[in-house]
Amino acid sequence: MANIIDLSILTAEPLTLKFSEEDMFTIPAEPSVELVNHLLDFEDKALKAKSNKEQFGLFVKMATMILNQDESRDVTEEFVTKKVSLTQMRKIVELYKDKVAENAENPN
Repeated sequence: MANIIDLSILTAEPLTLKFSEEDMFTIPAEPSVELVNHLLDFEDKALKAKSNKEQFGLFVKMATMILNQDESRDVTEEFVTKKVSLTQMRKIVELYKDKVAENAENPN
């Protein structure tokens, strides 16, 4: 008899980000490998950025990628630059990284 391990029960809690009562994003906490690689590339580039403007552009891209995981929304870099502050962008990236780490460590 085969030993079957049901990986479908490993469902992680999504991350919900609220900007206002009517403006919320639900982000899956299990990113694709491709997204993780993109975020790591952005982090490396941000550390090596020679200007604040370059670093800001990378935060915009990272926040856009994270928010765009909410399949009910179509998030663009223009939306992020107009509607999200730099402090909020940093927090989005920080919270997302923390949530991914938390779900990876959760034995359930």
